[in-house]
Amino acid sequence: MKLLFIQVFLCMFVGFVSSQTQGDAGIAINAPARGTVWNAGKTEQVAWTVHDNTVSEIQTVELRQGGSANLQIVGVVGSNLPVSDATGQWQWNIPVDTKTDASYVLVFKSNKGETYSDYFTIMAADPETIASASSAAAAASANATGPESAAETDGSEASTIYNRMALSLAGLSIIAATGTLLL
Repeated sequence: MKLLFIQVFLCMFVGFVSSQTQGDAGIAINAPARGTVWNAGKTEQVAWTVHDNTVSEIQTVELRQGGSANLQIVGVVGSNLPVSDATGQWQWNIPVDTKTDASYVLVFKSNKGETYSDYFTIMAADPETIASASSAAAAASANATGPESAAETDGSEASTIYNRMALSLAGLSIIAATGTLLL
């Protein structure tokens, strides 16, 4: 009896999640697809099919995270993507500081509304990649010309990357100490 209840509950949950991710803004998101695993700090191809010829542009692409009833915006990752054919693609540079999670979706916003991708996973970048990105940002900040000096830009991108890297390393220390990775 318990097994039957669990199966019914799972079927209802899957149906609910599917209905949440099948928005219709005249666009169907083909990639990322369910089960896709991408890596932070890498470039991945996002693909879509337009099935409404009145859609001329994808106004914004948002990365969201969480359960279908409570998706939180992680950030806007693209904007003003032209739609010229029935199919399209875009090369997305996944931010190096993106955390590991299996509950990410992309949301396309057009003049017809919103369309949600299937859930997909992003794996965090390794600490060396994060450190390298942090060093590159710091070097770019230190080499800035004009009225802004490295000291004046402290608290912006380089500091943000450093703070995120410190949090990531702290998280890795906790994982190493406990031997548990919580997804």
